Amino acid sequence: MAAPSPHQRPRVAERHAETLSVLALLFICLLALGLRLYGADWDQGYFFHPDERQVFYVTEELQLPSPLTWQALLDPESSWNPDFFAYGSLPMYLLRIVADLLKHASPAYDVRYAYYLVARGLSALFDTVTVMLVYALAKRLYGRGVALLGALFTALAVLHIQLSHFYTVDTLLTFFALAVLMAAVRLAQEGGVWSALPIGVALGAAIATKVSAAPLLGIVALGWLLAARRAEGPLEPRAAWGAILLSAVVAALVFVLSMPYALIDFEDFYIGVARESLMVQGGVDWPYTRQYIGTLPYVYLAWQTTKWALGFPLGVAGFAGALWACWAQLRRLVVLRLRALDAELLPVVWFVVYFGLVGAFHTKFLRYMLPVLPLLCMWAARLCLRLWQARAVGGVRWGRAILPLVASGAAFYAGAFMNIYRHEHTWIRATQWICANYAPSRAIMVETWDDPLPLLQGQGELRCTAGHVFQFFEAHDEDSKQKLEELLDLLTRSDYVSISSNRLYNALPRLNERFPLTSRYYELLFSGQLGFELVHYEDTQPSLWGLTLANDTFSNPDLPVPALIAQQQADLRINLGRADESFTVYDHPKPLIFQRTSTPSREELFALFADVAQSLPDTATDE
Repeated sequence: MAAPSPHQRPRVAERHAETLSVLALLFICLLALGLRLYGADWDQGYFFHPDERQVFYVTEELQLPSPLTWQALLDPESSWNPDFFAYGSLPMYLLRIVADLLKHASPAYDVRYAYYLVARGLSALFDTVTVMLVYALAKRLYGRGVALLGALFTALAVLHIQLSHFYTVDTLLTFFALAVLMAAVRLAQEGGVWSALPIGVALGAAIATKVSAAPLLGIVALGWLLAARRAEGPLEPRAAWGAILLSAVVAALVFVLSMPYALIDFEDFYIGVARESLMVQGGVDWPYTRQYIGTLPYVYLAWQTTKWALGFPLGVAGFAGALWACWAQLRRLVVLRLRALDAELLPVVWFVVYFGLVGAFHTKFLRYMLPVLPLLCMWAARLCLRLWQARAVGGVRWGRAILPLVASGAAFYAGAFMNIYRHEHTWIRATQWICANYAPSRAIMVETWDDPLPLLQGQGELRCTAGHVFQFFEAHDEDSKQKLEELLDLLTRSDYVSISSNRLYNALPRLNERFPLTSRYYELLFSGQLGFELVHYEDTQPSLWGLTLANDTFSNPDLPVPALIAQQQADLRINLGRADESFTVYDHPKPLIFQRTSTPSREELFALFADVAQSLPDTATDE
């Protein structure tokens, strides 16, 4: 075969480079899919994630009307109406359709156990395709090197891996949001009226997945404005707004098809969206949002994202890269004005707008950051490669240490986090221990607003609930003298105290002025002064090669560490402090089992609370 001529060599080299990049991307996607599918059965079908559980229950009830008529479909009471609008309807319809197709192909899928595995498979698949979109977006904006490294960082991003093990719409929302962004960037670079179709489809699907995707409307409009400017020089508002309207019409059609009862059952839709809006703004006082009282806007989410969602040092590189990208666009706008604006403006605006909204929320669930995490991974890759190429300082190319540090850190953290799915869920292990060690007919004090242990729905060796008497402590209720009397009754009647997670003891004691009684209760319980001693706990943390990356549930809010835990903590352990409750409580909570070891009288117990009791109202007051 003849050697390529000099003018052909660049094209041959480009084809070889493209082939290698495709093979590398395939490897990255297989890695991403493997990490996301590994341990998909992490809760053995017990549905420990309440949002996922709700989605499953709603989806199982969905049925096309029989007989199938337009009148039946358009009725707000239709059996095809999810009647649940905290999330969009598209994920539930998609799961219902896929599950039904699989059911017809194999009767084995016609059971709830297989049903939720299908759902998590969909979540993992969507998130893996998101990795491909990161590659496509970064390649357009920054080139092949950033694209491959950004895709790798996204594949290794721990929050992506964790949320792929749930079916709570976050991975679907991120996929559609990134699809809108990718389509808008392509539009800004190449133009074309036909771009309205993919942009409209992605936008409508995103909003039908979660209404919080609505700010993407602005990204689409900006994409059309940049495209009009690129194609025609001076901006022609009429043409630009006509194209924007076309995308909006397509998006509206997709939204109506994917979430029809938002219009048909508008009152319930409005109530559902308003309730969620009140929740994130702190307008309602729910026990699961109290953990965010006093947290700093933006700082809390940025810190939790850096520490837990991405891990050090990928999180630091991601936010540093984001600041660099934002500064570059701001400088272009201020110095060079509109002439210098390009497609890179679109992801920057999306990041600023989205993080500007969710960072200011009262309720700052870590999963809210997922739609912009791929951008942080992309910008981290860009920063690392730029530092890799930077000139030597003092004869040493210091920037070359950053890329291997970030890549190895991301790989180690991802590998360590897989330890969560290498073990049985901690609630299952705790229930096994209770069933094996608790004598029957004993009174177990448990907390409401948490899953009681032993598991109420336990099967086989986990089925020992009926042999015990549950005593429910309303820890989340406002403190009062009445609550103290009820607590003393429970403590004197109970043989064991079972705390399933840090849902309550990690939030209420930080609100000591509001919950002085409950704060004192946890302090006395953990220090062994109430006649109970910690006899068993379960703990699974991110761990690899003997090094554990531990979240601390006691130091914030300054509670004593029970003696058993203090004695058994691993030597090679990095204490990373507080983790957002939503990051730990579903797939690796820390259950604590206390056993009565002495029998103080009611008067002796009251004396431990006497100073607190003086300031308590007689009955709970509404906040």
